[in-house]
Amino acid sequence: MAKPVDPSKASNYVTKAKEALTTAIESSKNKRYNSAVINAVHSGINSLDALTTKFKGKRGTDDHTEVLSLVKGILPAPEYDEIRKQFMSLINMKNTSEYQPDFMTEKDANEAIKWAERILSKINAKLNP
Repeated sequence: MAKPVDPSKASNYVTKAKEALTTAIESSKNKRYNSAVINAVHSGINSLDALTTKFKGKRGTDDHTEVLSLVKGILPAPEYDEIRKQFMSLINMKNTSEYQPDFMTEKDANEAIKWAERILSKINAKLNP
């Protein structure tokens, strides 16, 4: 189920996405790979919330993948497919990074940051053509 959000608040989600990404990068540099992945995941979530808030006045609430159904109508198919793949890669790391006893590795952190950067870059391009 999607939750209504004032479209003027989209930039707030962008700010949160940027802050989380900055924290992810700093954490990775300091070998705090769990924190890096967690923050990269949340950067991706906030990036997509910015997009759907701006263009549809909604954000996903139940399941983090729900937002993809909202994004689908906003982006052209090739862009949607690329963001979907990157976002799903991030979301697949969420449970392990936040709730499981396993540790994230430097490779995990680098991949998560790369995906979050790509998502944020594409969302920024769409929000600020």
